[in-house]
Amino acid sequence: MSAFIILAATGLVVNIGLVLLAAVLADRHRRRHLARLQRAATGTARPALVVVKPRNRPTPEDAGPLQRAVALLERFLDQSTLRLTVQEIILHSMIVVLGLYAVSVLLLGLSPLGALVATLVVYAAVFALVLRIARARYRAAFVAQLPEALDIFARGLRAGRPITDSLAVVLDNISGPVQREFARCHNEIRMGHSLPDSFERLSQRLPLPEIVFFSVATTLQAETGGNLIETLESLASQLRERRKLRKKAHALSSEARASAVILAGLPFAVAVALALLNAGYLEPLYADPRGQIMSLVALCSIGLGIYVMIRMGKLNV
Repeated sequence: MSAFIILAATGLVVNIGLVLLAAVLADRHRRRHLARLQRAATGTARPALVVVKPRNRPTPEDAGPLQRAVALLERFLDQSTLRLTVQEIILHSMIVVLGLYAVSVLLLGLSPLGALVATLVVYAAVFALVLRIARARYRAAFVAQLPEALDIFARGLRAGRPITDSLAVVLDNISGPVQREFARCHNEIRMGHSLPDSFERLSQRLPLPEIVFFSVATTLQAETGGNLIETLESLASQLRERRKLRKKAHALSSEARASAVILAGLPFAVAVALALLNAGYLEPLYADPRGQIMSLVALCSIGLGIYVMIRMGKLNV
């Protein structure tokens, strides 16, 4: 009964905290909307010769830790394959955390405080891993589509179209991450930014070698002169050759990666087989304090070995 009361109280506290966070996000969205309406109203009513003093806008340093965390989460979600909002992430997190906490307390028999700490740590680690995988997939999809987008861009310029129209052709024929990022570049150029500045912001959003090559090539072409069409076509060809070399290196290292998977899973497979054949044989490893220390050291050693094998089998091309 006491465990149920503690579980209910913890769930209530977590829900209250998440509701307050959702209220902060809603108030932030409302303030942004009111600010846009105010800027639009002052822009239409202001005479042409009136000089308006710049307002002191809050900088990232002036924002609180909660606002910085929300902004960082929004940036991660924007550069990943996850099509979720911050409010949806909060709702899903609340459900998952409460479910894991209930399982830890009621089924595993952990203490309420220990279960809370373990639940938060496990969920934070899994959530960070999911975000990292989603961002890696987003960047991989962007790099895979970039040569085709550059070819379409170069063909539009060769046909005599201006830069904005050539980018619009790219947006009409490409989908996925390239369409999203090039749409931002297209909007920035339409607002008056130059092509090198727009692509430099793209390289800051996606700090990948291919994007840096693209940004540097367009910047040098704009500063020193030259044929942008030839530059884009040459860059697309180099990116294709780089992709072929990466696939070749991936194929050559497949044997090492397969060996790493077998060696990493072998200890756990043997442990499961022994537990099924003779359950009491492995009991000293988790019942005796000395066995617990040995198990911890063994797990750390296995983790270190897996990390070393992954780094040895990974080739940066």
